[in-house]
Amino acid sequence: MRRALALAEQGRFSVSPNPMVGCVVVRDGNVIAEGWHRRAGDAHAEVDALRSGVDARGATMYVTLEPCAHHGRMPPCADAVVASGVQRVVIAMRDPYDAVDGRGIAKLRDAGIAVEVGLLEAEARRQNEVFVWSVTQKLPFVILKAGMTLDGKLATVTRESQWITAEGSREQSLRLREMYDAILVGGGTVAADNPRLTRRLGIGHAVAGWTRIVLDRDRVVPAHAHVLTDGGKTLHVTEDVDLEQLLRDLHAQGVQSLIVEGGALVHAEFIQRKLWQKMVLFVAPMIVGGGNAPSIFSGEAVTRLTEAYRFRFDRAELLGGDLTITAYP
Repeated sequence: MRRALALAEQGRFSVSPNPMVGCVVVRDGNVIAEGWHRRAGDAHAEVDALRSGVDARGATMYVTLEPCAHHGRMPPCADAVVASGVQRVVIAMRDPYDAVDGRGIAKLRDAGIAVEVGLLEAEARRQNEVFVWSVTQKLPFVILKAGMTLDGKLATVTRESQWITAEGSREQSLRLREMYDAILVGGGTVAADNPRLTRRLGIGHAVAGWTRIVLDRDRVVPAHAHVLTDGGKTLHVTEDVDLEQLLRDLHAQGVQSLIVEGGALVHAEFIQRKLWQKMVLFVAPMIVGGGNAPSIFSGEAVTRLTEAYRFRFDRAELLGGDLTITAYP
């Protein structure tokens, strides 16, 4: 199953809106076939493993997600597994998508195949956290991302921010864009920095594409801004829309995951309204000070620690000279 999870990981930059899935077929302790889902519209992992023509009769299949039992972009994988003659299927996690959600498992068992569910389930859920959240909550998975100083500042008092973090952090930040479907920034950030907000590494090839959302309620974004004139897909929001409703609308349009890249007011609103699912912070070893310098949170201050917006550190690692912190609510 660990090998199947490693195979699934190869689809991280290309499978959206589908989940990452890996598959390993074993007989007598030997791997006889492997497969993984490469891109939405391509063969699913089980079919990818079986189409090599291997004789899978009596073998055991390890797969990171329940085989589908419905017609989507591809025929049902459960049918292919049954037809292969596999005797036993070990599944890391049940598929929470409404059209599957146990139906694939039932189809396999009805065909006389022994099915076990739950091996390395926590790892499988973590790998597909975006997919699981999106299909169960009908909302994009939101990651808050920021490069900041040790004292939490996104820029100096004169709004200088290039570059707080080192090159390694900026490269990792660009990799995040390749994994997610969309990016959201505030109008103030666009007006001040005129960012392009593009994918520049060339490793993201999902059919979901790339969308930029500019939250410009005060209408401060100039007409010549890159995000409005470079021909890329941009949703320019100039009305005072409810943030949660905006997220639901984005999900309905196919946006399964979203990076929120600032500025300070936008981050604060997502934090205050608890509309985020993950946080990635690139912390530079510097202090700039300044009460008026924009910080990671510029919302109304709490008066008691019991009122603080709390989260859970998941991991911290050194990246060049910076510290990268990943956290969850």
